Amino acid sequence: MSVGSKKCFPGCELFRCEQRSLVFRGKTSYCRFADDECIPQSCKYNRCVKGRFLPNGTCGLNMKTRELEIRPDECVDPMEIPSNLAQKMKNRRPY
Repeated sequence: MSVGSKKCFPGCELFRCEQRSLVFRGKTSYCRFADDECIPQSCKYNRCVKGRFLPNGTCGLNMKTRELEIRPDECVDPMEIPSNLAQKMKNRRPY
């Protein structure tokens, strides 16, 4: 996990319950479907509006993206087309 990653919590404005059974009672979130406290990491009906909920229960919005730098010598050379196929493509008329 990244340094800035946070666990998903039901109080997030992007968190939704697919069963529409999430109720807030005081400071705790309660699931009427399971008759228990809402735990997003183990619930299969949770959903993030932006689609950033990761399988391990962390919020993908808070994670930093990694940037990879590709050097030109690491790039793959373009495919070489066999000469007979290139000749066929050259002779073909566009429709």
